[in-house]
Amino acid sequence: MGITPLLVILASIFFSVYGLMHLYVARKILSQTDFSGAVNTGIIIFLVIMVISPVLCRVVAMRGMEGVTYISTLVSFLWMGIVFYVFLINVGVDFINVFGKLAHSTVFGGHPTAFIPEGYPTFFATLLIAIVVCTYAYFEASNIGVTKVTIQTKKLPEGVKEIVIAQISDLHLGVLVREKRLKKVAGILKEIEPDILFSTGDLVDANVDTIGELAEVFRGVNPRFGKYAVTGNHEFFAGIEKSVMFTRDAGFVLLRNECRNLDSLINIVGLDDPMAKRFKSRTGEDISGLLSRCDPALFTILLCHQPKKFRESAPLLPIDLQLSGHTHKGQLFPFNLVTHFFFPMQGGFFEVDGRKLYASRGTGTWGPPLRFLSPPEIVLIRLENVDAKSGILE
Repeated sequence: MGITPLLVILASIFFSVYGLMHLYVARKILSQTDFSGAVNTGIIIFLVIMVISPVLCRVVAMRGMEGVTYISTLVSFLWMGIVFYVFLINVGVDFINVFGKLAHSTVFGGHPTAFIPEGYPTFFATLLIAIVVCTYAYFEASNIGVTKVTIQTKKLPEGVKEIVIAQISDLHLGVLVREKRLKKVAGILKEIEPDILFSTGDLVDANVDTIGELAEVFRGVNPRFGKYAVTGNHEFFAGIEKSVMFTRDAGFVLLRNECRNLDSLINIVGLDDPMAKRFKSRTGEDISGLLSRCDPALFTILLCHQPKKFRESAPLLPIDLQLSGHTHKGQLFPFNLVTHFFFPMQGGFFEVDGRKLYASRGTGTWGPPLRFLSPPEIVLIRLENVDAKSGILE
């Protein structure tokens, strides 16, 4: 499948679902209110515009209108979050209504009565709840926490007490995630002073042309053993050549199906995202060849954007720790239930047959600048040498 068919399919799925969601919300508004005909027409026009607003924002961006692009994209994606919760709450109300009517009819007989009142109270209540949830989610998205994980191992060299690793993932630098967010991330990284920094994909979003100056912010973060990154699916959506250039300008060593022995301390294996196959951009060796060249006596870390199939593959691969991201843990609860279906191991620390996985919730946001019950994080991992006799990492 080439690039054009793939994007057409993804866009068709998105706009089909998004359009049906708006149609459902429109029917609920019209059935629960008795606004005038002019007001109803205005509501319908507004909803149609919001369905196609992601395309309109892209058109504006292509014309180089950065200020207008930011404002229009912010409005478009904030609305995406609001309409998602309006839709979700109304589905819940409909379910309770149906259950209440059936229960009333079964127990009392006669004409069933709605369990939840219809009309203006329901309309304004669901809208208010959605706005409150999204307001909270907006501030949650800006509150980047540090998640601390300690892993003990006997595979660090003698005399090395510990290695401190920081992981960022799914920052999605682009129209909405820009200098303010990146400076906050850089400030946290400078404060925790890791020995190594890993970026596990989706460092950039779909507008790489507008973020070149942000690379300088990353260049100010200089762990003693360097910064390493792998591609995510959005590096390919944004244009892999430009994404690679930005990642390297930011000071990262980009591992595209490559293995590195880091100063005889640990092995680092970095895999391209599976999207590379779709875009016919796969490079380097497969994972079996890469791992065969790793020093088995050293702690081996696999950087792989997607945590998919870790449970099945972990026992078969000579790795000690896999670092992934991709899912955002749903980003907006309860969407994590959907992502869990495809990625059962998401948003946390997992262990299978001695192999460990940390799947990051992500450091930024994609789409709506909102997070609900899935706060952003920078992961701080301490590899502790249980056999270390003395000394610290020098």
